[in-house]
Amino acid sequence: MSGDKSLLEQLPPEKLLDTRNTRVITPAIEMMEEVATVELYIEHERANRDRAGIIHHLTEQIDAIYEENGEIPLGEQDQEQEPEGEHGGANVSTDDVETVSSMSPPEELLAYIHDLESESDEEIASSPAPPTWDEL
Repeated sequence: MSGDKSLLEQLPPEKLLDTRNTRVITPAIEMMEEVATVELYIEHERANRDRAGIIHHLTEQIDAIYEENGEIPLGEQDQEQEPEGEHGGANVSTDDVETVSSMSPPEELLAYIHDLESESDEEIASSPAPPTWDEL
């Protein structure tokens, strides 16, 4: 938790989450290594701004931490232990299920992606740099 301790000292929840710049918030969330730390930030966000996107990033980080540690999140433990046949749902045979055809992306989207691929590395390198931590 040494990384989390440093993060908490430099960017406590009230400082990090009171900014509107998600380009600063998202990388900081990805640096969090302990569930307890992420929960502090979730608690602050819910009590103050309650932005669904930020809460989503934080809960995804908790899931990533659990996955990295090979643990099962608390809410999913009950689902894992539920005996088969007691879930109360109807069993559906695969014969009764319709096959969903895959959709192809719109032509405009494919053309846009193709245009992006043809950009030179110099054009991409000249794009604006992400903000620094001091820009909070």
